[in-house]
This record gives sequence, C-alpha cells and structure tokens, in this order.
Amino acid sequence: LIITDRVFEFHYLKKVLEQIFSSARGIRLKSDNEVLNLSLLSLMLDFGLYEKYASLLNIHFLNSLKHENDTRELQVEVANLIYEFDKKSISDDVTRQRVEELIFECSYKFIVNKNFSVQSRQFKLIRILNSDPDFQSYVLLVKIYMSLCQINKSSEVDYYKVRCDGEFRIIIPQNYSKATSKYLDEATQLYTFSERDNFMIYDDLPVFDLRPQQPEINLHKVRFDSATDIQSMVKYIEFSNVFQVIDTEEKFLIFVADNVLLVENSNREEMTIRINKIRVEMAAIFFNEAISFIPCFKYAESEDVVLFTSRNIHYQVSNAGQFCSDYYGMKHDLIECINSEELFVDLNDEHVFKTYKLTELLTESKTVIYFPDYLLQVPDRKHLINLLDLAVRVRNISFFILVLFYLRRGSVALEYLEREGNVRKIAGPWKEAILYVLNRMKPNPHYDDIFEKQFFNLNEYKDEPLDDFIDTLCKNFTRYQRFTDGEYQIIPTLKQKIFLKRIICAENPLMFSEVGSGKTKVILPLLCQTFLSDNIEAHKNFARGGKIKNTLVILVPEHLVSDARTQVYRYCLNLNFRQEYRVYDDIFALMHRNVKLEGSMKQIFVTSFNTFKKSLTYDQICAKVWPYREKVLVVADEVDDF
Repeated sequence: LIITDRVFEFHYLKKVLEQIFSSARGIRLKSDNEVLNLSLLSLMLDFGLYEKYASLLNIHFLNSLKHENDTRELQVEVANLIYEFDKKSISDDVTRQRVEELIFECSYKFIVNKNFSVQSRQFKLIRILNSDPDFQSYVLLVKIYMSLCQINKSSEVDYYKVRCDGEFRIIIPQNYSKATSKYLDEATQLYTFSERDNFMIYDDLPVFDLRPQQPEINLHKVRFDSATDIQSMVKYIEFSNVFQVIDTEEKFLIFVADNVLLVENSNREEMTIRINKIRVEMAAIFFNEAISFIPCFKYAESEDVVLFTSRNIHYQVSNAGQFCSDYYGMKHDLIECINSEELFVDLNDEHVFKTYKLTELLTESKTVIYFPDYLLQVPDRKHLINLLDLAVRVRNISFFILVLFYLRRGSVALEYLEREGNVRKIAGPWKEAILYVLNRMKPNPHYDDIFEKQFFNLNEYKDEPLDDFIDTLCKNFTRYQRFTDGEYQIIPTLKQKIFLKRIICAENPLMFSEVGSGKTKVILPLLCQTFLSDNIEAHKNFARGGKIKNTLVILVPEHLVSDARTQVYRYCLNLNFRQEYRVYDDIFALMHRNVKLEGSMKQIFVTSFNTFKKSLTYDQICAKVWPYREKVLVVADEVDDF
C-alpha cells in the first residue's frame, strides 16, 4: 500500500484512513514500533492528512520539530536521519538514490516481485534490504523523503543548522545564504548559545527571533576606524559575519579567535568596544621599526595591544601614491605561493607528511603584544602563519620579514613558488624580503640593524660564568612578561635559578621539585634558551662527560605537552639573530628528510614520554638517532611516567 499508493482509488482510501485516525480520538498511539509509525506517517503525507493527525504518531523526531506541521522542517529532519543511517551503514550497495530508484520501479510495476529478473540489480538490492530489519525503517524514511520533496516542490530544503543549549537546531530562514549557513554552523559549535522564549541568545543578548515559522536571519558588517590621529596605509578595517542584538541598531557581537567583541554605537566618536567585557579601542601604533603601524586593538587601561587574524576581517589599504598595489609587484596572493610540509596521522595511524599551501592552514588567532618591550610572542605555528598572512594583507614588509624569521625556525620545510612555467609568482619587494630572510642576497646593514634589535643575542655571553649567564637569562625573561603597576608580572626567583642550575649541571640525574615551582612556565623555557646559546660552561655540563650536544629532547607528562610547546615557542624563536636552529613540536618530525641530527645546528623537540617511546619503534627514526645518540640530550619532567 505504501509503495503502490498511486494505483488505488485515492478518495476511498483517504476516507478509510480518516476513519482509522479519527477513531483514536486524539490520543497518541501506544505502540512505539518504528516501522508501524513510519508507515502511518508516509500514508498521512501521501493522502494529505499529516497536519490534522500528525500528533497521533509515536515518533521521537516529530517531538523535536519546532513547528510540528512544517513539512519543510520535517524534510530537513528526515534528510539528516537518512544521512546518519548512511554513515553507520557498512553496505555500499544500499544508498538513498538506489532505494529511490527501486521505489519508483516497484510503484510502476505494481507488484514488487513481478517481472523482475533474478539477476537484476533491483532484485539484488531487494535481497539486501530483506537481510536486515533495520533497512525497513530506512526504506520508509526514503519514501517519506520522496513524498516531502513532492509536497515542498523541492529536492532539497535550504536551512541553517545551529547549536543551542548543547543541541542542534534546524532553522529554515526567509533568506538563505550558503556562506551564512557555514559560518553559523561553525560559530554556534565554538561559542555557547542558548534559547529563551523562542529567542536565540548569547550572554543574555538576543541575536535571532525564532518565533516566526521562517525567521529572518541576517549577519552584518561593522567598520572600525583608528581612534587615534596616527594614520597608516590601512584606512580602516571591516568585520563581516557580525551578529546584531535584537531591538537595538547600535549594538553588535563579533566572534573571533575564541573571543567576543561587543560593539556599541557605530558612530566613530561615540563607539565603544569591549573584548570579553574589557574596554579597548582601535588603533595604529608604532611599536618599533619591525612592528609598525599594524591595525590593532589597544586596551583602554594599559598600553598592551591585541592583534586579531581572521578571514572575516577586511583591511582597506590605500591605493594612492607609493601604496599602490602595483608598487609591490604582486598580482598573485603571496601566501598561496608559499608551501609548507605538515605532519599528520593518516587513517592507518601512520605519521606522514603532506604539502599544503599556507592559505589552506589559515585559522583565526589572537596575539597579545606587551608594553613596553613589544616582543612578538606566539603559542604555536598556526599563529605565525596567520600573522604572515596579516602582514601581506596590510602590505607591511618589515612585519612579514620578522614573522618569516620565526616561522622558518618552527617549520620542517617551507617552499617558495617563485615561478610556475612562464608566469612569475613572487616578485618585487616580497621576493627581496624572502631572499633577505634566507640570507641569499647582498648584506643589508640597514635591515640587519632593524631586525637584530628584535632578537636576544645570547652568544655574546659565550664566555660568561654559568651563574652570571643564568642571571642574564632571567633578566631577559622578564621582558617577555606583562608590565603592570611598575613591574613585570613574572620574575624568576632565586629558588628557580638554583633549580635551573641543578638541571644544567646534573649533579644528580634524579631531582625533585615542589608542586607549583614553575617548571613549565619558567624553568623549561630558560633551560631551552640556555641550550640554544653557545655558553661554554653550560654546554660543557650538557655534554655530561661525552660529546657536545646539538639536540635537546624535552619529555613532559601527556597533559602538559601542549603547555610546554607553547612556552618553548613563546621564548625560543627570537634568539641569536641569523643563527640557524629549529624548534619542533612533534618528535615525528625526525621522519622528514630535512630533519637531520648530524652537523652543529641545534634542535629542540618537545614531546611526551609515551610518544618518544613510540617514535623509537620506527626504523627510519632509529636509523637517524643511533649514529648520533651521544649528541642527543634527553630531559624528562615527571619520572613517574617511566
């Protein structure tokens, strides 16, 4: 009956079904048999009885519909159920398209098993469907979906999928946008939205009115001009995908890099901006010769600044005079012309390398630069890739050079696509900047003087006694910190200095420290800086009576690996201008052809004990490590991991 409904007398069957449903007297069916309820749902749709009698059915997904009688919303829900079933199914022969074709064929031939060849693909599919009871529900869902497509006169319904109160909600808007759909799906999963009185809210601020059956869902753009009189080649910046608070025309929410910006009053003179409820203002600030006039947000109560990177931020760059885009000699997006080899784990749990364009690795990020030293500090490579893209988009070559210096020290391999056939991809000042970083051009004393100031030259303390050298490191360490109330936030203590010296000298291979002694946030970065220096006394102790070490492996507990990597990146990328060394966030970087242990170049690996142990089961890594094992120093935090 369900499959071949078209061959029966429509009005007669409709009358029979109405008598059955009306006899229930509005009481929901007791049976929770899924096949029975789906069969009745299919009949209700085909005979136009759904709106009147849908409440009788005992089907769980009908209860989750915001508007029970909305067939468009029902179509989306059924489509999701079919999709979830397809993901779980292990049979490649059963697909929605094949079942739809079978239903059409059966309906046309009236009797399912009549005139079907035993060897036909339809008969093969029927056998598969009969082999598993779960396919009964699947066939009914496909049939229901086909009916809904006819009712709604659409094979697909455009909808937004948002997450509210920890559950996904389907919203069918008046005006659909594919870009908005993608952004809402991502944003509502990253940030906590809730629903109250049919309003979608964030932090008690309503952003969408969900009361209408097809609500109006719009995202906006907000423009920011510098709040100071300092001008740069970036005239203004504009955020897209901005939420407007309902019933207000001058209050907006911007979600970027795990932060929320609340903007009130779009008028420049009266605009107020808060990041996580802290007042900030848009500014273009001269930090130093390397980081200058980058559009940023400055805290109202301090001189610290925040750099946001996101594809939702547009920078309006002046095209007048020397700032004309042709001046920079680039017709192609520079970031697309730089490739990076990235390590990932494939489906076979094997560590492999794959080449990506930097544009494929772009994410959102937030970088805080502290007054008064304005040292560039990043927690990982992703931030560096984002900042490199920012430098290109605002046409700031000095900032591009500084970030590229950092990125090279944290990368396995970077490739620059200068030409593709007869097409020149990288040209002009950008090419000169890359050649300068790679040290493949004539010496440039002017640029050297600018960028050398951004690096701590630890090699000038090569002959200093270890105690004095540790004091120098600790003095430099304070300059990385936030400066508040006339002093730096973190200053290494005498106890920490003594413990650092004990690790360097290794008077005892097993040492115990108190909980909260700052091993990860203070001692670890200082130890890595010591290793990257050329201090003679320190490296004599690191040798442990053997060969001079050029590779340091830091082992920390599994739950501290992320924090340890962050600290090493923050403190170890701006040392010894022009010196070649590498900081790797994964021990499996050893599998790459460019990562070698021979030679004098220093390298640091941060990993956990279990990952380190696993890496030594790979013949390729063992073949690299074994001949140079005496030049590798392993420092393990938390011996209970052993």
